[in-house]
Amino acid sequence: MPMNTEKEKKKCRLDSAGKLFTYSSSRKIPCVYRFWAEMKELVDVDILQKALNTTFTRFPYFQVQLTRGLFWHRWKKALYPPRVEKEKKYPCQFIPIRNKNTFPYRIIANQNQIVIEFFHGLTDGNGALQFLRTLITQYLSLKGFTIDNWGDVFLPGEPVPLEETEYAYRKNFKVGIPKIPKIHRAFHLPFKRENKGVAYVTSGKVNVNDILAIAKKWNCTLTEFLTAIYIDVLQEIMFELPERVRRRRKRHINVMLPIDTRRIIPSKTMRNFITFIAPGIDPRKGRYSFEEIVERVHYYKKRYLNKKYILQQISYYVAIEVNPFVNALPSFLKLLLVKPLYRKMGEELFSAFLTNLGKTNLPPEICNEVKDINILPMNHPYFKTGCGFITYFNDLNINFVRNIKEDIVEEKFFNKLRFFGLDVKVRRLF
Repeated sequence: MPMNTEKEKKKCRLDSAGKLFTYSSSRKIPCVYRFWAEMKELVDVDILQKALNTTFTRFPYFQVQLTRGLFWHRWKKALYPPRVEKEKKYPCQFIPIRNKNTFPYRIIANQNQIVIEFFHGLTDGNGALQFLRTLITQYLSLKGFTIDNWGDVFLPGEPVPLEETEYAYRKNFKVGIPKIPKIHRAFHLPFKRENKGVAYVTSGKVNVNDILAIAKKWNCTLTEFLTAIYIDVLQEIMFELPERVRRRRKRHINVMLPIDTRRIIPSKTMRNFITFIAPGIDPRKGRYSFEEIVERVHYYKKRYLNKKYILQQISYYVAIEVNPFVNALPSFLKLLLVKPLYRKMGEELFSAFLTNLGKTNLPPEICNEVKDINILPMNHPYFKTGCGFITYFNDLNINFVRNIKEDIVEEKFFNKLRFFGLDVKVRRLF
């Protein structure tokens, strides 16, 4: 049903991150990420469509389309579910959400894969992964599998808690908190970008227990260990540049690490609720050993991964959103202002992107029917490289996306894992 009352319309507002991504989104900056499940058998498209239709009854806040407003865009309830699509030439393609009757995601059937691609303005990785887990479980249920206990997978037909539609950024906005510390302009890879929409993907797989044991030897977490390797790779590339080029590009190497804020500030929202930290090094001071990088990443996280800093970051960005001057601007002027602001305040400050979705699972009755689950982060035009990893059973899946021809980042990254004695299986997907 359409949302007609003022109360219902309010529920369809874009959250704070949603506004940023919606006004920044373009063919150059798609703001789209992907999850996919590799099934034991070929996907039955008709059954998947039925599962999709049912799944949306549990995620009504996702069955929406964008409607334009004079001052702010908002989500409008869609009258029908989306159709299952075929695979594109490249992943994470631009979704023209400002076009009429366009859903902010794609559901794709590709041989034995169930794929979802979400526009980041709708939800973050936590919300999308929960949606995929429900879709897979419902799909296999319709195929005849008996599932007695869905665990923490959402069950279609159960009541939808109001907390899942919470605007967590606004709820945790504090007035009078100091600005967040300045992040220095970052080094970017010196390689030419491919045409808009091109996305190359390299996937690696390693035993999670083996890599956890190595991270433990370095007295750091898995995320800290992989972040340190990523920074070390970018440092190597910088110092391998010709001296003339290196002098011009020698800036901070900062890796953007998205944080699922729900782990620090409890919330059940299925909308966006992420913040970030940006550990890194300053190569202008000289070359860092791997031990020094691990130490810097570890203590950076200890300093900034806490409720006080997260609230400081939330309040800083929400303050921009609620500023009376910004609110008074018509949507078309916001569109002109947000894109350069997104670049200056966002992508110019980071060298790369690394996200960890942690360990995921499914009900035990269907685990053997799902061989693997993977994530692919957004393809950033300025970073030129991004990495996402997720653990399924004993496998740590590491996926790189890039919009340059050169595969030097992932090649060096996986070689460093092998240097630590890890058995890494690598394949190119796109």
